[in-house]
Amino acid sequence: MTEVVIAGIGQTKVGEYWSIGLQNLSLVIILSMVIVTSCTPKPTEPVLTDSFFSGQALLDANGNGQIDSEDTPVANATFIVALQGGGEFGDNTDEAGNAFVTVPGGVEYPVTVRMEAPKDSTLKLIGTSEITHELSDESPKFLFSSK
Repeated sequence: MTEVVIAGIGQTKVGEYWSIGLQNLSLVIILSMVIVTSCTPKPTEPVLTDSFFSGQALLDANGNGQIDSEDTPVANATFIVALQGGGEFGDNTDEAGNAFVTVPGGVEYPVTVRMEAPKDSTLKLIGTSEITHELSDESPKFLFSSK
């Protein structure tokens, strides 16, 4: 017989001495290994979360070529997010000139964003037509001219 001190398994006092045979000792060791193995967290795949983008379209109301407080929103312009591996996601701007795009499952940065004038309009984009967008809290703004 082997004498083993077991804490917390069915005895009335911690540290109480029990006498068990080698066969029972082997069973306790195997059960302990199973419990430890089953409680060890397994590595998991990283969670891919959706990515959210927004852009704003404005009309250069005062004709100065700069985004300022006098500029007005452009509705129905198309905001497009182009991914590195191909694929594009887009949405039209609302009455406040804002568009919101959700890309499901995660994105590799940088991405390219662009804004297109509303269909059947005479608006022309002022400045860069595409912007390389890194992970940031800022929404790109696009300025249009009616000339």
